[in-house]
Amino acid sequence: MADVEYGLVLIGTGVGSPTQMSVAGVEYATKSEYRFLEGYTSVLGDTGRQLLETQVGTIETLLRGDIENPRRILELAKDELVSLLVVGDPLQATTHVDLLLRCHDEGIPCEVVHAASVTTLVSGGLGLQNYRFGRQVTLTFPVGDYLPTSPFEMLAESLFLGNHVLVLFDLDPTGSGDVKPIPMTPEQAVLTLELMARKLSHDLPPHLDEDELADDDVRGRLKSRAVLERLAVPVRQWFGILCSDLGTIEKRLRRGSLDDISKLQGGEIHCMVIPGELHGIEAEALEKLILPA
Repeated sequence: MADVEYGLVLIGTGVGSPTQMSVAGVEYATKSEYRFLEGYTSVLGDTGRQLLETQVGTIETLLRGDIENPRRILELAKDELVSLLVVGDPLQATTHVDLLLRCHDEGIPCEVVHAASVTTLVSGGLGLQNYRFGRQVTLTFPVGDYLPTSPFEMLAESLFLGNHVLVLFDLDPTGSGDVKPIPMTPEQAVLTLELMARKLSHDLPPHLDEDELADDDVRGRLKSRAVLERLAVPVRQWFGILCSDLGTIEKRLRRGSLDDISKLQGGEIHCMVIPGELHGIEAEALEKLILPA
């Protein structure tokens, strides 16, 4: 542990339970004059928060506005040691990278204590090869008439290339980032994918219409074909694996059609994997290690 008397320390708590946090993370947090928990990109739950405070001392939860406009954090860190605890690894979200840059620009010492992220737990826990995962996507709650289809498009493109896709579920039905997180359920996630598919089917945007693309736009044509191929199969017939409450003793992994997954009840926080092409040991692992939905 570095001998830091003031500055900002970004500390990963690991996934699920704060017992996953490293010894260095606990030491930094305990030593800090101010401790904050980032509370909008993921959640610990009431039990996890209580356990965390037992380990390191009293903490204050900060939501999106406090992190994206971190004047208070930075001013405190100029004179005192400040810890920002983040569920998973602290650099999973670009918001936290921005904090590193702000500290650099203002001459504030900044340390990072890494921890396991959801990507590590997912690939290892399912028996899938980490290097075969494509770009992960996040399903956001529809807000009014706002429903971006970019997650569907990125998912389709990765699957078309044979990659697995980690699908993260939103935590904020308002889209503001300034309310207590309410994790998306499996049913809501599948419905959101269906709404995206319906929107794309009824009104295909120009960047996915091959007739509108330049002849040499190879990437655009690939993406168009990937989306159209994915739209040809009803969302509820897709195969997926639901991952619930990773990192806790309540962890649950279930495989099946998205229709079956949408009907699963219980659990607090979920994500899902839509696998691409399965090779040898990967297919065997899913069959033997993951229970049907």
